[in-house]
Amino acid sequence: EHDSKEAVKPFGLPVPEGRHVATAEEAAKAAAAIGFPVALKGSGVAHKTEAGAVKLNLKSEAEVLDAAKAMAGVAKGYLVEKMAAKPVAELIVGALRDPVAGPVLTIGAGGILVELMDDSAIITLPTTKADIAKAIDGLKITKLLNGYRGQAKGDIAALVDAVHAAGEFVIAKADDIEELDINPLMVLPEGQGVVAADALVRMRV
Repeated sequence: EHDSKEAVKPFGLPVPEGRHVATAEEAAKAAAAIGFPVALKGSGVAHKTEAGAVKLNLKSEAEVLDAAKAMAGVAKGYLVEKMAAKPVAELIVGALRDPVAGPVLTIGAGGILVELMDDSAIITLPTTKADIAKAIDGLKITKLLNGYRGQAKGDIAALVDAVHAAGEFVIAKADDIEELDINPLMVLPEGQGVVAADALVRMRV
């Protein structure tokens, strides 16, 4: 995950400030340096949540140390990250290599809504920001982004930029990339941007 985030960052995809460390003690020190609250994730674990290798909103070095020790059995090192603010909505951005069309982007409702809402759009690459905005506008989750029932509006401009950045990354790595999966891409209130809270890049072997 850490390597994947480092790979997409130069293309303009915002990722949380984070540090990759080897031990529980180093995780506690890194958390203090980043500033609380933090998220702690065990490295080298495929389904982190099911394996108990994700702990969110940790507010002290002691909490980080305890959480890291608890997941020491499954984790090969730790990723300590600054917690993102509460998002307006969570989306998923993915890319797959289509045998006919080449690389395509999918965008849709992310986080826990992926299974609940059949809500996604496919964007062929290369694409424009206008096409991305149109695709987002056709999603059901756009109701949330537009300020559902008096809630804050999401930063749609930053979302369009982030999806465009993901597309540019996929085009640049088209020969080598097998899959890109950003879930969730957290859309913060208007003016506050977006954060790729989790990213996975799989290269062709």
